Amino acid sequence: MTYKTAYHLSILLRNCANHSLIYQAKQINVQILLSNYLSNVTLQTDLLLAYSKSGFLQEARKVFDRMPERNMHSWNIMMSSYAQNYCYSDAICIFDELLKMGFRPDHYTLPPLFKAVAGVGDCYLGFVLHGWVIRLGFEGYVVVGSSVLDFYLKGGKLVEAKRVFSNMLWRDCGVWNLMISGFGRAGFYVEALSLVRNMVEEGVKLDALVVPSILNACGGLGDLMKGKEIHGRVVKSTLFNVDVVISNSLIDMYAKCGCLNDSEKVFRNMRRLNVVTWTTMISCYGVHGRAEESLEVFKKMKGFGLKPNPVTLTAVLASCSHSGLIDEGRRIFYSMQSHYGFEPGVEHYACMVDLLGRFGYLEEALGLAQRMKLEATASVWGALLGGCVMHKNVNIGEIAAHCLFELEPSNPGNYVALFYIYKSHGISDGITITRAKMRELGLAKTPGCSWITIAGTVHKFYQGCHSHPLTKVTCEILDRMIKVLMLPGDFENPCY
Repeated sequence: MTYKTAYHLSILLRNCANHSLIYQAKQINVQILLSNYLSNVTLQTDLLLAYSKSGFLQEARKVFDRMPERNMHSWNIMMSSYAQNYCYSDAICIFDELLKMGFRPDHYTLPPLFKAVAGVGDCYLGFVLHGWVIRLGFEGYVVVGSSVLDFYLKGGKLVEAKRVFSNMLWRDCGVWNLMISGFGRAGFYVEALSLVRNMVEEGVKLDALVVPSILNACGGLGDLMKGKEIHGRVVKSTLFNVDVVISNSLIDMYAKCGCLNDSEKVFRNMRRLNVVTWTTMISCYGVHGRAEESLEVFKKMKGFGLKPNPVTLTAVLASCSHSGLIDEGRRIFYSMQSHYGFEPGVEHYACMVDLLGRFGYLEEALGLAQRMKLEATASVWGALLGGCVMHKNVNIGEIAAHCLFELEPSNPGNYVALFYIYKSHGISDGITITRAKMRELGLAKTPGCSWITIAGTVHKFYQGCHSHPLTKVTCEILDRMIKVLMLPGDFENPCY
């Protein structure tokens, strides 16, 4: 095979990679084999890329394994393909082979590797890789720095993430979005919105990727004013206004802020709706205790020919749980395989156990948890324990609690729940043992917290804590309001 022929095949393979033309790539693969041109590293790498981009990882691995010589590009393609397709352990194994062969990672190697490490939750390897980044001088590469940042945020290492973020020389909108979404995902909504302010002050413009993260933080914090401000920007921008992801986030944000009517308006005005849109609206109705509307939206979604995914079914079952639609919940749960083509997952079992437990069907709920094909998780046993607290069931409550003690040994909420069950029946031995176990483990009850945003400042009130300067006056006004509400109905113009 001449150099000209090899060059021509290389161009064809790159075209196959760019357009996922897998049939043509296989034909070229046959030509390469027949022509005994396996020693051409460029052709083999182009073939590897074509298979990888088309998602044919087994064929890609066969090409990779038979390559007599591999360049850095070949190693990076294989690692990136595994990481992009969630085969994280395979990506890490390829990296180990790379090091054994005497290669040194470059700035293309590290981003997919950090994705793989975050996927398997290997913090130690992530720290080692960060050391490589510093040692090799790759901190200045935005893609590498972003991957390090993403690794720390996904692992919940917010202090380390903030340190990496502060040391980054160049921070584009993508980097800011990582920080905002990461802090929002961890429940630090105030800090997430503070980052938004810092981003705007630095002159970085909002794009379609960062807006959903901001709306998520607004919804989590209940900051309706900020959410409306972002909505105003969306309406003014024709680019944002047709973005389905942003519209879905607006629906969710308004519902979390208690404005279900606004969620409905956004939903009705959307030009394009996807499965996530319908699922979000189903969930919003469910959270607000309007299961009938939730099921009606579910019915309309199927009427439009859209197939529900597992998340949709979770939202529907949760809606049934919030409103006590037991028969409807049972029907949907037990028809998931026949009607929708997938087995119930852990989240579906948790919703069903919650539904049964809330309304006193504790024996059935226990049986469901014990008969699961999958191993019951803390969410399933937690739902059952919650039902036992509600109905003061000691026997099943003890079973659920002791399962949770093994799964979540450091969660004080499980011990507190069992304590309240014992207390409701006056079981002094159980109360004493539970208290002693909590002291032994150094656990304390997490105080309840509520908050309100006034003029941009978040005021938090913790159960049993009177340190807030407005606590006294708030309690006095609340006490007066309660007294007024208890007065006869014809009492008007109360004097404060």
